[in-house]
Amino acid sequence: KPYFKLGKIQISDGSSDFSDLSLIMPFAAPIKSLDGGASGVSSEKKSILTVALKGNAYDLSPVDIKGEISPYLGDYKVEINFKSLPMPLVSPYMVQFAGYKVEKGKLTLGLKYNVVNRKLTASNSIFIDQFELGEKVENPNAVSLPLKLAVALLKDSSGKIKIDVPITGSLDDPKFSVGAIFTDALVNVISKVVTSPFNALASLIGSEEDMSTISFAAGNSTLDKQQQAKLDSLSKALNKRPILNLDIKGAAFQEQDWPVIREDALYDLLKKRRAVEINKSADKKIREEYIELSDDDYKRLLADMFIEKFPLLAEKSFLGTPKLMNPEAGDFYEIAKQKLFTIIKAEERRLRKLASARAQAIAKYVVQKGGVPNERVFILDAVIDPKRDNKEIVSTLSLKTN
Repeated sequence: KPYFKLGKIQISDGSSDFSDLSLIMPFAAPIKSLDGGASGVSSEKKSILTVALKGNAYDLSPVDIKGEISPYLGDYKVEINFKSLPMPLVSPYMVQFAGYKVEKGKLTLGLKYNVVNRKLTASNSIFIDQFELGEKVENPNAVSLPLKLAVALLKDSSGKIKIDVPITGSLDDPKFSVGAIFTDALVNVISKVVTSPFNALASLIGSEEDMSTISFAAGNSTLDKQQQAKLDSLSKALNKRPILNLDIKGAAFQEQDWPVIREDALYDLLKKRRAVEINKSADKKIREEYIELSDDDYKRLLADMFIEKFPLLAEKSFLGTPKLMNPEAGDFYEIAKQKLFTIIKAEERRLRKLASARAQAIAKYVVQKGGVPNERVFILDAVIDPKRDNKEIVSTLSLKTN
């Protein structure tokens, strides 16, 4: 075979047009002011072709291509960089991938592809500035992901998004496709973000803590130190992602909360009895919510109610002192309380009030202590006995885009 070797191929002020008519919206990208060339063109089997090209896409965005290619061995190492490419101009690819046009944004790409022995190792560094989704376009092949939430989670407080998408594969695999592998890898990155949004938030501040739930003690709506620290971390992360809103769903659990708050229910029943006593002889009626019970009144009313409801267990002595039928049963007032608890039905109103108080406590802390704007924090309708994985008393948090 004849031997040949070329010193250098030079390109000056050239142009190249790339088009892809396979998309729902046909795409074309002109590259102009193309300068550079190639050296090392040879018939030698071990020859390495060195390529270096610079140009401008759409007369706006610098393009830099450089690499080394072994044309006979099939190995190559190539780097391609696009800087500040206007994303609305590449809307067709976004429509094909996501089913959305691009309203705004600039794209910077750093692509590094390395093939050795037909094994591909590649890194794709994607940097997007001020990205905004445009109108939705019907595309049955688009990925099914909540992209608006993904954008909100990925976009930092300066409106910038950075994604790294590594890919690997074998060129000998008949199913191998760089485009398909890249799409799958990108979908995987986005899926991880949107399926575990609080993990994505936690990673912003170097935390692995689950920030999707806030725990409370039974019958209580006060945030302990540990939960306050969790909300501090959440607030810090939310302030790094200003497009996100926080939804708070307060919850109460009858099994654990009612045994605590039934004390209040019993106390209110005793206040109602005291109001009846006062109003019998008062010129002006008083409402039970304004009643304050002294210790003596509390014990007297508790005893009266106990004897009334459980006449076989207690009575009043000749002197009017309450006593148990079985004096050895224990403390009169403690037994009275426990027995009365058994006939006081769990009240949805009180449980819902507790659930709402928990949501309010979370919202107040995030806004007042965490510095998250009030317009980004929403309290949802409270819930009683929601499904849960364990017996922990938690209110749940979720994220939405504003």
